[in-house]
Amino acid sequence: MNSDNKQTSFFGELGSFMKPYGVWYGISVAISAAAVISGLAAYAFAGMIAGKLFAESCDIHTLMIYAALAALCKVLNGVFINVSTWISHHAAYHTLSDIRKAVSAKLVRLPMGYFEKNGSGRLKAVLTDRIEGMEQTLAHMLPELTANLLAPLAMMIWGFFIDWRLAVCILVWIIAGFAATGGMMKNYPEKYAGQIAAMKSMNQAVTEYVGGIEVIKNFGRADECYGKFKAAVYGHAEYNINWQRETQVFSSLGMAIAPFSVFPVLIAGIIFYSNGTLAPETFFMMMLLSMGIFRPLMQAMSYFDQLAQMGTNAKEIKDILDEPELKRGDREISGFDIELSDVTFSYSGEKTPAADHISLKVPAGTMLALVGLSGSGKSTAAKLIAGFWDADSGRVLIGGRDISQLSQKSLNQKIAYVDQDTFLFDISVMDNIRMGDPSASDEEVINAAKAAGCDDFIRALPNGYDTLAGAAGGRLSGGERQRIAIARAMMKNAPIMILDEATASSDPENEASIQEALSAASRGRTLVVIAHRLSTVMNAEQIAYVKNGRIEAVGTHSELLEICPDYAKQWAMSV
Repeated sequence: MNSDNKQTSFFGELGSFMKPYGVWYGISVAISAAAVISGLAAYAFAGMIAGKLFAESCDIHTLMIYAALAALCKVLNGVFINVSTWISHHAAYHTLSDIRKAVSAKLVRLPMGYFEKNGSGRLKAVLTDRIEGMEQTLAHMLPELTANLLAPLAMMIWGFFIDWRLAVCILVWIIAGFAATGGMMKNYPEKYAGQIAAMKSMNQAVTEYVGGIEVIKNFGRADECYGKFKAAVYGHAEYNINWQRETQVFSSLGMAIAPFSVFPVLIAGIIFYSNGTLAPETFFMMMLLSMGIFRPLMQAMSYFDQLAQMGTNAKEIKDILDEPELKRGDREISGFDIELSDVTFSYSGEKTPAADHISLKVPAGTMLALVGLSGSGKSTAAKLIAGFWDADSGRVLIGGRDISQLSQKSLNQKIAYVDQDTFLFDISVMDNIRMGDPSASDEEVINAAKAAGCDDFIRALPNGYDTLAGAAGGRLSGGERQRIAIARAMMKNAPIMILDEATASSDPENEASIQEALSAASRGRTLVVIAHRLSTVMNAEQIAYVKNGRIEAVGTHSELLEICPDYAKQWAMSV
């Protein structure tokens, strides 16, 4: 979220999402206005009944007609309100659906660095809590705010025609009551933004604490991590309590005054009635009006409060939609050779480049292995090739075209990427592998699993290929998840494969079979492999030794043993 304190509104930030449904919102407001008119008519007939009762002659037949009409108007009022609310809900849910789709589509186009800077807790809160939190206001605000403002306004105008003196008493009393509550809104946008920040910190702490509970227990960091979690939860609670304490006096004072506008009407009315300047039926009618004005005004005030909250939420959503996207074009990948030309890249907030003037060429259909110590920049180079980030300078070319000219769809289709941090969806193992090719038959999926060396353990699962993987693949071990991810990549049958420590979680027995399967699957394809175990890549056409973000040497295994002391040392340690 931007740090400026400029007050924002939902309509200013995300109002464009309402435009396609403007007709529905308009109909909802029109029906709400009809509800106001029918509600006022009920009051009018009640006033007529009062006039007849106070008159010398009272026709029971006429009273019954007025009572029936008042009841009918009240029923129509309820029907109109419900129809108006139904229509506004229809428009609101479509509006929020479009916002969710826009945010989801935007996330796909953002660089990976954005997700490292903004934790999953915050993004989950935006996509679910923030957007869902706007539903009540959006669905009810336009029709009900319209009704709750028009009704008291019409009542006050009507009251001035009935008796302007008592109308002034009502107006002054209500203004005094709402003025007393004005202190609640002081610095409201900043206060609410602070509440959101405290909630985000709490969400992130909860996500981190629950997600890392196994590590926390294993390393005996329960006290320290729980302290951080506890501080975030208490910080959120303390912020809300302090804010409530600051506003409570204004809220209590306002609620002690504004709802009871009948008091000045009673006092002034008795005085005017006693001196003969106020008819009893007029006195009765004004008391009815005074008791009906506050409730809709209070509901309208609650929407102003929610509007301020919506503005803060909308600003957070708009900030995501305005984030700089990956630079992509509309060209298709026409060749499968890869070139990095003087590429430099730094992670956000880091001064030292993770990739420092890297230049590499990978002919189509050959294998490049990136090796080096942990943190040397191997994964960064691979992810730049896959298009996860845009380089700060230099060029990444695939098939002779700059990656910025290629469409994201083409990159997704032509590149299969297997990360060391594999992710599986909470669907069946069969469907997780089939994601590589949604049109694949069960037999083709099983063949890919066999090729990746995971058919045996899958069949040993409780429901075989129909076993659910669990949230993020949590029901499977790290090695099992990794082999399923490799099977999924094989299923994709992409001409470019990038394997980032694809066998890191595999045991030695399975690693050999997986490497053999990968070698078979990668024939005729361009393959980029990151590995710590040099024995798994010693037959690559090219091996690049990466150190401190730079390419120290490039060559075959035998060549690097001669020209690169660091590679030779790492090889000696691995055999």
